[in-house]
Amino acid sequence: MESLSGLGTKGPRRGSQRRTLLILGITILISVWTFLVTIRVRFQIDSSTPPKNTKNEHRTSHDTTKSKLRQSSSSPPALEAVLEPATYLLDPNTKYLSYLPYAGLTNQFIALEAALEAAVLLNRTIIIPPIISNSHDHDNTHQRWSHFLDLPRFTEITGVPVLEWDTVRPLNYLQLQVGKDQALLGLTRGKGAETDQWRSIAENVTCQIVRGYGDPNVGINVSAKNFAWHFLFRVTFVHPPPCKAKTPVYGRTKVAVDKGYEDDLVIMDDLVARYLNYDDEAAGHGQGPDEKLKLLFLSHTFGIKDPGHGDRFWREIGRNLYFVPQLMEYATRRVKEEMMGDKAFEEQTQEDGGVIDSTNIKARMSRIPYIAVHLRRGDIGNKCPERDMATCLIPFERYAQAVDRARVIVATTGVTSRVPVIVTTDSESEDDFRQIRELGWHRLDHEKYKTTETLGAFAPAMVDAVILAQADVLIGSGKSTMTWIAAARQRTWYQRETLYPAEKP
Repeated sequence: MESLSGLGTKGPRRGSQRRTLLILGITILISVWTFLVTIRVRFQIDSSTPPKNTKNEHRTSHDTTKSKLRQSSSSPPALEAVLEPATYLLDPNTKYLSYLPYAGLTNQFIALEAALEAAVLLNRTIIIPPIISNSHDHDNTHQRWSHFLDLPRFTEITGVPVLEWDTVRPLNYLQLQVGKDQALLGLTRGKGAETDQWRSIAENVTCQIVRGYGDPNVGINVSAKNFAWHFLFRVTFVHPPPCKAKTPVYGRTKVAVDKGYEDDLVIMDDLVARYLNYDDEAAGHGQGPDEKLKLLFLSHTFGIKDPGHGDRFWREIGRNLYFVPQLMEYATRRVKEEMMGDKAFEEQTQEDGGVIDSTNIKARMSRIPYIAVHLRRGDIGNKCPERDMATCLIPFERYAQAVDRARVIVATTGVTSRVPVIVTTDSESEDDFRQIRELGWHRLDHEKYKTTETLGAFAPAMVDAVILAQADVLIGSGKSTMTWIAAARQRTWYQRETLYPAEKP
């Protein structure tokens, strides 16, 4: 009995011990899990947090505002605590220039050219906005130009230093989301609609009015608004300083929006004369009375004209903005894949001693010969006086006639006249797609290749730009700025002239 009694007392004790150990183990696991989650969240926030500025001379009134924001309970601390002034990474001894983007992708490129030329002439370091959503798309996103253009190579060739707002003003995930939410709200509800979070952290920036843009009667375009919202900039617009004496006029009324804006910087020589010795600090730029910022911000550069200097913007700037190798490789690979099964391509490959099949996409080594057709549809009717798509669109048969002329040209270069034709187009018409197939041409279908998912929202247009630039013969659309740029690349990089279909029979 005694031994039975002893066993009876040890059993419950051991059960109690096991329960205690189990509870202790669970408690430890919960503690460890909580600790790891906390570390992960802090890492996600801190990983996108810009480094603290240790220069006393760059601590400004923004820091006071930021301190007040940290004490506010209206927004999450992680949203406010890490937002430094827009210029805290900049050198206070360097003069900078930036601008608001304008319109669609190609127009944003043209604006970039003009801004870079202004930076050269004013001896300023430029900070360029990204490619950003516009009235042609509704992605509400942006991508750096350096994803597509070789900016280090540009600087090496020209000596012009180039910065990008994404690196100058690094925003964490929460701040980026606030900017995108504000852009969505602003575009759907119109001027004056601001979220509380965006209003609490947005920073004042002053822009000089160019060609009327920014004036209450003209406003700014969707691209400029999206940029300001995305980067948490509350923009104030001011008219430029007075025109300098003896500044050339060049018939300003011919290039101004109208006579009411003749004095708002529409000529490059005028802009340089006004801002060459401009006192940025005295102007203040809306940054605060003790801000040491030397940033000249223009509301618009697309409309700046350069009479008397020929094609200086392209000659000194645009021709040196090459594509990054990765983009060219992607475009070449997609063209090759699209040509798989094309009889003319396979025959030419066999003549060259190559073998083409589904596993040998490198048969043509570097690049295959092809004719490119830029078939601009989309909103091209807006550029026609009649505003009637039926009368503005050039029929397919005229493009086909231009292709016949192109085949004659490639035949004289030693390349077979049977080279394939690839079409880049913004058309969404099934009838257009049917006619392309019936002509035996190829259309690069970016949805099929998932170009956007692979390279980003603006990649399809940039891949098309590479295809147009590298074609053995380019057949363009005369009213398209994308064709104009592609034709300039063809002429400058490869000494080739662009063909155009006849607008009238």
